[in-house]
Amino acid sequence: MNKFLPSIISAVLMGISQQPWGFGFLAWFSLVPFLFSIEKQTSFSSIIKHSFIWSFIYHLIFFFWISDNIGLDSQILRYLIMLLVVFVLTVNILLIYSIYYYFRKHFNIFNSLFLLPFIITSIEYIRSLGFYGSVWNSLSYTQIDYLLISQNIEYTGIYGLTFWLVFINVIIYRACNELNYKNIILLLFVFIFPWISGFLIKSTHIIDGSKIRVKLVQPNISLHEKRQSLRGSLNKMIDLSINSSNDSTDLIIWPESSISGAFLKGGTYNSSLSSKMNNFLKNSKFSLVAGADLRIDNKRYNSAILFKSDSIENVFHKQKLVPNVERTPDVFNAIGLNIGFQSNISNFDIGTELTMFSVDGINFASMICIESVFPDLTRKFVNNGAEFITYIVNDGWYPRNPQLDQHARRCIYRAIENRRYVVRGANTGITMVVDSYGNITDRLEFNKEGVMESDIITSKKKTFYTKYGDLFSILNLLFMVLIMVISFLKGYKN
Repeated sequence: MNKFLPSIISAVLMGISQQPWGFGFLAWFSLVPFLFSIEKQTSFSSIIKHSFIWSFIYHLIFFFWISDNIGLDSQILRYLIMLLVVFVLTVNILLIYSIYYYFRKHFNIFNSLFLLPFIITSIEYIRSLGFYGSVWNSLSYTQIDYLLISQNIEYTGIYGLTFWLVFINVIIYRACNELNYKNIILLLFVFIFPWISGFLIKSTHIIDGSKIRVKLVQPNISLHEKRQSLRGSLNKMIDLSINSSNDSTDLIIWPESSISGAFLKGGTYNSSLSSKMNNFLKNSKFSLVAGADLRIDNKRYNSAILFKSDSIENVFHKQKLVPNVERTPDVFNAIGLNIGFQSNISNFDIGTELTMFSVDGINFASMICIESVFPDLTRKFVNNGAEFITYIVNDGWYPRNPQLDQHARRCIYRAIENRRYVVRGANTGITMVVDSYGNITDRLEFNKEGVMESDIITSKKKTFYTKYGDLFSILNLLFMVLIMVISFLKGYKN
């Protein structure tokens, strides 16, 4: 066990560098013990063993809360499924160090380690693609409390921070092995550079758009309450909105799944639940965004609806569904496998349109829940004309655990990437407003009922990331492939 101790220590340090622990500075050097471990290994199997232990422990620390969200009565079964999920997530780390071993066969240890930032960044990008794609546990999110460093993602996206973190760990490892002035100077440069560049990038950004006032309603309705009385839940949100009425409010935002049993007919809201809704909307001066479970033409969507007066202005259907929660993957359905994290899988249909909303001539996007985790989707909306971003969320099925903080704070990077104000409206929290620098300007905490009003500033400017997307990560991937081809040809000639 002693031989695996450095890998274990490394995994623990990296795990607690993530939210909610938030010891982000640990990520600057937490990989170093692990690098010392694999540097000593000479066989493929030994590298894989160390990689497996590191990855398993890291993902266990990061995702231990998953067991609370599995719809099974048996605690043992929930833990077993959690371990299975962690095991599956570990596979991508094994892929990283399999590629690393391939490079070691053709280069020395130092040169191979310098390729690690390219490998890890590329794998992070690849795993963001497809139905199960996600970058929830990206290394970049360890730096979310260091906003000056984080300003760099306006150009590189989150993958630029991942690259830098791995690179600085490699430089520290090199300095530990060869302590000389060249390595010390290189280390200081690599560490200081993102702070300076972040400062310069931030100083060039000016918030100068139009101002609108939004009201966010956090009803704090539990799943049990909603299931017991849909009418009561809806009326509660209406009452909270009315009791905090302000003539200056331009937009009211209700959370995900605020309205159940709603449907579209002739562009008008129809509900068997409450006439109070129609009275609330009729002749109103404000616009309302509300999450809804919509059934249209024998299809079911998790949607966001924009109301103006008592009419429906527009509807957005969620595109990024939570696998095995909101939809069973088609391949699972084909073989009759219907196992989800919740007791019942909703099997929503997937939206396809980048539907834009508008208030007082200002365009904005209203995405739903986990869509805040996907940088490219938000980027597409901004390219489509969104001047600010809203995310409506219902984390009511989660107890107080790291998921809440991890989920809420992901939208900070969406604000910086695109230099847009981000408005997050959640049922049980965390409701918040983030400015285009990534600062949280207003916040309602978890498990508290409340209403929050905030002024936000719009923007029509497009950042480098907005225009070119994940160019940095794509170039990383192309470089890695090129090196693999070169090393293959080198080996072939030999």
